[in-house]
Amino acid sequence: MRYDSSGKPMALFVSVVCLLILLPSCKGEGPPPPPLESLGPGAYDVVVIGAGGGGISAAAKLSMGGMKVLVIEQHDKVGGYMTSFERDDYTFEVSLHAMDGMGRQYFPRLGIEDKVKVHKLDPAYRSVFPDFTFDVPADVDLYRERLKEKFPHETEGIDALFDDLRLIYEGMDAMAKLQHKEDTGAALWKIVKKPSMLWPIIKYWDSTCSEMLADYIQDEKLIALFVQLMAYTGTPADEVSGMLFAGMWVSYHHVGFYYFEGGSQAVTKALAEVVEENGGDILLNTLATKIAIEDGAAVAVQTKDGKEFKCRYVISNANALDTFFKMVGREHVPEEYANRLETMKIGLPAFAVYLGVDHDFSDAFVPEGNHSYFVNPGYDQTETFKYFREGNPEKAMFGMINYTMADPTNAPKGKNVISVVSIMPYDYKGDWYESVSYEKYKALKEEVAQIYLDRAEALIPGLNEHIDVIEVGTPRTMERYSLNPRGSIFGWEFSKDQSMMKRLPQETPIRNLYLAGAWGGMYGGGQSAVLMGGYAAAQTILGREK
Repeated sequence: MRYDSSGKPMALFVSVVCLLILLPSCKGEGPPPPPLESLGPGAYDVVVIGAGGGGISAAAKLSMGGMKVLVIEQHDKVGGYMTSFERDDYTFEVSLHAMDGMGRQYFPRLGIEDKVKVHKLDPAYRSVFPDFTFDVPADVDLYRERLKEKFPHETEGIDALFDDLRLIYEGMDAMAKLQHKEDTGAALWKIVKKPSMLWPIIKYWDSTCSEMLADYIQDEKLIALFVQLMAYTGTPADEVSGMLFAGMWVSYHHVGFYYFEGGSQAVTKALAEVVEENGGDILLNTLATKIAIEDGAAVAVQTKDGKEFKCRYVISNANALDTFFKMVGREHVPEEYANRLETMKIGLPAFAVYLGVDHDFSDAFVPEGNHSYFVNPGYDQTETFKYFREGNPEKAMFGMINYTMADPTNAPKGKNVISVVSIMPYDYKGDWYESVSYEKYKALKEEVAQIYLDRAEALIPGLNEHIDVIEVGTPRTMERYSLNPRGSIFGWEFSKDQSMMKRLPQETPIRNLYLAGAWGGMYGGGQSAVLMGGYAAAQTILGREK
């Protein structure tokens, strides 16, 4: 299971070589395009299409680096899924349950450390299964001990798993410091002294989560509990990349679970402030429709209202299919790349019920004080995701989040904002009856919402009778607001064959065109991931400039 390479020069050599392979490059690709002055008045160094987390973080970093930046966003606010909305006296978080610590560590690099009020959460969440409930500590050592108390027959495997996850954390932390040129000498020396920290990363780089865990634990209930965060990937354990899951897990448990006053909208609003404070422009309610291509390079962005903005670089935070097949135009896309786009699998969409309730239900989330529940139908991951994919609200796993416990500013005193969230198919009942009539669509989404609310009532007695405000978001809702195909909240699916270095690269076949957000780069979807992906895209451009 574990690997000790102390005193083995070959292990050291292999680890360092693999480190160099795994580190994302920020050097860029070739010399920069002609200077801004050559494009004439009104031009920009970079035009960013889409102000989701990836786009707005890229724009913030580029503007901090002295680039003249324009952000074009089709919605009336920045953020994409990193946003909130108001109904009466309640402010609803669209998507964030808790941000993992590695994403939180990017706040100083993006200039927002002093702009966002951060709350660290512990415990992390409560897992509810048919025959037991388990409160998961955020603290990694306490989590280890509680698992061993619950599953004493798996003590040896739990210890080995947690030991190797610590190595993965140390290896990822060292690589991040090298990438960002922070304490590089100390990071390199740490690797030289302890190359074993890279071995689990290398060993499980191309494994699924199930394949990785099989080396440590066998109890079905323990596995189901341990992979609870799989809900954040929308992909079952026997399909998702083991290293992607491990990276997410260590980021939460070794660095922290976080929420923010004002929700995730506070983060993207702060990033927008950084853009504007550094001379950048943000156009809201403006839809980008075309990326002009000359001699194989992106040279301008055109909008639905007929405007054109010349630029040296383009970063698209829009979904990759629209970026290339609608804005670039298929005639400019190499056939091999187009085929890859058409064969990649799109991640699943969400179904969300947003509630403003005229009662304080905090007591229902004790004794541990969890603000977030996961309610599981059983222990078989394949069966759990079958319920998602076939659309079975009576049995599908769902989450309940009392956001007011994490951020008391989102509801009046004595009241709560609570969300019930699951996954439902984009094509449920054909098209959710949208093609029949709005009335049929509305009735169906309310019917599905009530099924989830009745299941939630079993854990929060009295919930239904205290609903003051309710909004229901279907996959069709997600598609309308985000323009993501099939309403995906994950971008591309997180299968092993579409994860890590196998994801669509940020660099594209179109010169000077880069992808950010959930659709390009090894970081993938999720709020923390898109912030890191946007930062990486910006660093690539800044690297080319140098």
